[in-house]
Amino acid sequence: MAAAEKAPVVEPPPEQAGTTPRQVNVDEYAASALTALRRKREQYAAAGKLDDFHDEARANLTVYRAILKGGDNLGLSLTEAEALRNANRAILRGEGAAALAAAPAVKPTASGGPRVPLADVLDKWKAERTPQPRTARDLTRTVKRFEAVVGKLAVQDVTKQHVIAFKDALLSEGKTPGNINVIIPFLGTLFNYAVDNDLIPANPAKGIKVADKRRAKDKRLHFDRDELKAMFSGPVHTDGARPVGGGGEAAYWLPLLALYTGARQTELGQLHPDDVYEESYEGPDGNELSAWVMRFAENEERGQKVKTEGSERRIPIHPDLIALGLLKVVAAAKAERRARVFHKINPTAAGELMGNWSKWFSRYLRKVCGVADERVVFHSFRHSFKHYARACGLDKAVNDAITGHDSGDVADDYGGLEYPLRPLVEGMARYRVPGFTLPPPPASLR
Repeated sequence: MAAAEKAPVVEPPPEQAGTTPRQVNVDEYAASALTALRRKREQYAAAGKLDDFHDEARANLTVYRAILKGGDNLGLSLTEAEALRNANRAILRGEGAAALAAAPAVKPTASGGPRVPLADVLDKWKAERTPQPRTARDLTRTVKRFEAVVGKLAVQDVTKQHVIAFKDALLSEGKTPGNINVIIPFLGTLFNYAVDNDLIPANPAKGIKVADKRRAKDKRLHFDRDELKAMFSGPVHTDGARPVGGGGEAAYWLPLLALYTGARQTELGQLHPDDVYEESYEGPDGNELSAWVMRFAENEERGQKVKTEGSERRIPIHPDLIALGLLKVVAAAKAERRARVFHKINPTAAGELMGNWSKWFSRYLRKVCGVADERVVFHSFRHSFKHYARACGLDKAVNDAITGHDSGDVADDYGGLEYPLRPLVEGMARYRVPGFTLPPPPASLR
C-alpha cells in the first residue's frame, strides 16, 4: 500500500457532501468527481505541471482499486471508491464521455428536420466552402478524433458536455493549452456552419477553452532587432540568391511584405496581380488623394481563401516597399497575365499552396540566417507588425484593420474592405521598425 500512503485521495465532490455513503449513485458520483478532476487538471496544465497531475491520478487509481479488492477503505464506501476509480480511469484514458450520461447537459432543440450525422455536416461544409486541401484534411482528422471520444453522433445531439469531454481527452494526450485552444475553435467552425444552416440553434463549442497562463517568453515572439538583421542579411537579400524552394522572387518579397503588412503567409502567396491597385480617397481638406493598396479577399475562381470573414481587407502599401520596387514586380506579373504575383511558389502534391515554401523558409531561417529561437517563425512577422505598430502609436482599430484582426468589438464589424482608407494611409505612413535597415532592392530592379 505504498502508493496508497503517498496518493492524495480525491475528496468527495462538494455537491455530494453530507450524503450517506449507502445512498450514493455510482454514475452521478463519478460524473461529479470527473468534473472536479477536469478543473484540477486545467489548473495543473496552466501551471505547466500536467505530468504531476497524471502521476497523482494514476496513484489514486491504484488506491481505489486496492479498496475494491478489500484493502484499507480510507473512510470511503465501496460505492464511492468505485465511482472515484471510474472517474480517475476516465480522466487518464481520455474517456470523459463515459460519465456523460449522468452529467447535466442541455441538448439543443431540433429544428424539425432530419437528424444529420456530424460526418455528413463535414461533407456538406467541404462541398460548399471548398477549403484548402490541408484545411479539409485537418478538420476531417479533428472530427474523427472527436468521434473517437464521444461516439458518432448526429450534430443535433452534440452538447457542450461532449466538447468538454473532447477537451479533457486532448489534455490527457498531453496537448498544450495553446494547441487545444486552436483545435476546439477549429471544430467550432463546423458547428457554426450547422448553425448557419439551421441544423442546431447554437455552437456547443463556443467559449470552451483551457486556461493558458504561459509566460510571454514561452509563446511565439516577434522578430527583435538582431533577428531582423540576421534574417535580412542572408544571401537572399544581400547576394541575390533565389533558392528553388523559396519560389524565386517570393523568397525576397514575402518576408518584407509580412513585416510591413502583418499579412499571413497564404494571403501573400496567393496574391493576384489585380489585388494591387491605386485607390482614391478624400484628404483632410476635402481634396482627392490616392494610394496604392493591396487587397486580401476570397475569390473562388482564383482559388483565393481568407481565414475569416474579417480577414478580407485592403491596406495601403508602405512607401518602403514601393521604394524597393514592389509595383514593378506587380506590373511585370500583370503584363505576363500571371495567376499569382509570386508564380514560382510550388504547391504540395495535395494542392496546399504554401506547404513547400513554409518548409523552405523554416530551414533558411534556422540553418542559413542563424535565427535559432524556435518561437520565432514566419508568423512572427505578423506579431512584429502588431508590436512595432503599437510602438509607433497606431490606433488599435487601424492596427486591427490592417492586419485583419477581429477585435471582438461589435462596433468594428463594419471594417474590412469598407474601412475608410485615409486613417489606414496615415497609420501606415507612421509605421517604422526601430533600427531596421532595408536590404538593397533585387538586382533586376536597381
